[in-house]
Amino acid sequence: MPSASSNPKASWPWSAYIDFQNRCAEAFYGAPRHLQQSILPWTFAAMVVNEDNSTNPAMERAIVKHESYGKQLGRLSDALTSLIRETGVKHDDAIEEFLELKAHIDAIKRKSAYSRFEVVLADLKRLRTDNPIHFRECLKRVAELDRD
Repeated sequence: MPSASSNPKASWPWSAYIDFQNRCAEAFYGAPRHLQQSILPWTFAAMVVNEDNSTNPAMERAIVKHESYGKQLGRLSDALTSLIRETGVKHDDAIEEFLELKAHIDAIKRKSAYSRFEVVLADLKRLRTDNPIHFRECLKRVAELDRD
């Protein structure tokens, strides 16, 4: 009668478990001991901010943490549009292209506002069932908007 060690098909009941443990150990020992990844450079909207293109990337991160680039550009666009209207500056191609871009962005914002309203409406429907008191408070606040 052949022994278990001479017959590769016959194995001790724990052999598969020990084999699994050995493969896990080999995988573990092959992994790096120290995993580090620098946070610089970082990317926002396909724009990389690093030491090469910013004199103070830490300050830029701090500003963007509170005021996004989109918000900053929006405020500048609003101010420039106001200046263009109030000063009556001659509209050259650059001014016309800027005003067209601003009008397109404003249209996207209006469409986005309507989409957000649909989400708010769905939330109100859930609130009506889950918390009728808060639902009525929300309706009062919405009604007050019409009086303003």
